[in-house]
Amino acid sequence: MTPGELLSGGQIVARTLRALGADTIFSVSGNQVLPIFDAVGDAGLRLIHLRHESAAAYAALGFAETSGRPGVVLVSAGPGFLAAATGLATAKSAEVPLLFLSGAAAVPEQGAGGFQDLDQTSVAGVIGKGSLPVRSAGELRPALLEAWRLANADVPGPVHVSLPSDVLRATVTIDLAESDRRDPPFLLGAVEPTLAAMAERLARASRPLIVARPSANRGPAGRALWRLARNLVIEPVITESPRGVGDLKYEPIIAQYPQSDCALVLGPADFAVGFLSESAIATHGALLHIDSPNDPRSRRVPTLGLQMPVEPALEYLAAATTNAGRQPNAWSDLWSKRPLDPLEAGSPAGLHPLEVAHEVRELLRPDDVIVLDGGEYCQWIRLGLRDVPNRVLWNAKLGGIGGGVPLALGVAAAGHPGRTIACVGDGAFGYHAAELETAARYGFPLVVIVGNDGRWGAEWHLQVSRYGADRAFETTLLPADYDVVARGLGALGNRVADVASLREALAAAVGGRRPVCINAQIQSIRSPAITH
Repeated sequence: MTPGELLSGGQIVARTLRALGADTIFSVSGNQVLPIFDAVGDAGLRLIHLRHESAAAYAALGFAETSGRPGVVLVSAGPGFLAAATGLATAKSAEVPLLFLSGAAAVPEQGAGGFQDLDQTSVAGVIGKGSLPVRSAGELRPALLEAWRLANADVPGPVHVSLPSDVLRATVTIDLAESDRRDPPFLLGAVEPTLAAMAERLARASRPLIVARPSANRGPAGRALWRLARNLVIEPVITESPRGVGDLKYEPIIAQYPQSDCALVLGPADFAVGFLSESAIATHGALLHIDSPNDPRSRRVPTLGLQMPVEPALEYLAAATTNAGRQPNAWSDLWSKRPLDPLEAGSPAGLHPLEVAHEVRELLRPDDVIVLDGGEYCQWIRLGLRDVPNRVLWNAKLGGIGGGVPLALGVAAAGHPGRTIACVGDGAFGYHAAELETAARYGFPLVVIVGNDGRWGAEWHLQVSRYGADRAFETTLLPADYDVVARGLGALGNRVADVASLREALAAAVGGRRPVCINAQIQSIRSPAITH
């Protein structure tokens, strides 16, 4: 890049993104952001055009989770901005860094009811970490640099930059050689004595426990987290479930929460850490709490507490407990999750969801990534795959459904060495089924297994349990041919109703080069979080 170039706003955005290390943008077009569309190719960026703005946000989330770099979302103003909101709120609850770029009304028209004019800054401040408005082409690069920094800083999340249409078309002479600002490293200083006391408590605990927020399980922080856990001969519990302490992956450990004599909590003591009642704290030998200095949700008083970034805290604790000399014991055995016993022959009513999980686990390779949507069907899959070492992405603490297909698309777009396998319910599949066309258009060979029981399972089962079978109202669906829909969208499609046909369909799907939808006829069974 040459200092002092005359560039349009669209070119400034594209070149700044590339300089920051971005290589992929997930987008739905709109007339305000077309100057960026025009500039991305020359800047060496790949643009993936989806069918819905919320899907673009979910795809960017999946890309960020898999690649370890912030995802970039680009949508139009007003309606396009609002349509992306659910995916962005999910990214915030998953603590994934996203750069959320949206068009905006021309600067002179803002606040005057112009075309697609909206107070996007106020909305984005609620669903993300913040919003940076731009009012001139000269402000574009500083705003993007700061948004990228904020998205990665402290607890990661989505940061919005509003891009007015006239600013993107305007030209300005600008020096693009300016480097981005980075936060200085955290200095332990005054907090080191408290960290040393925490390390000593953990090292001598008989039944230590680590409960960590999602972002503490990624990157350098995640590697330090697992070193610390191995020193203590346990595994961390990651608070990534919309069911909080009802997460089936950690069921044996969660049942033993009150027996822990030293609990280290990394993140807010919110609903996902529900065992931290006032009475439970009294039974712990020590409650150690490290939280973000900018997170207001923690209200419980720990034995030892710090407000600091988790990465340097974990690095210190992992180093300080390296020679703890702990040996496996009965407490360590709680983390030895074993596969569930195989089920007996399937029912004529369709596949049990655990049969689906069993067949998926039989073909998994270490690098394969699993994506789970919400709902009863996927709770069973979570249970059936609770012991697999593979990376598993799902609908995060926010608990929305419908993002599974675009989330898997973003995983596939990240170019990881394994295969991408998604499980979604039939209700959830309807949200973003059209993204199979996107996957086919870009050649992403993801596999989507739709659990088809012809109903909105969670609500149908709640109606039956609360009001009786004759009062299940407006929660049924047609037994639709989702495999046929997939074929119409350019993907492959198979319909299965028994283990043999599922096994055959999966074997063919994971070896192919095109997206595949497997329409699995399943039994309608209530979530194991309630029944198991």
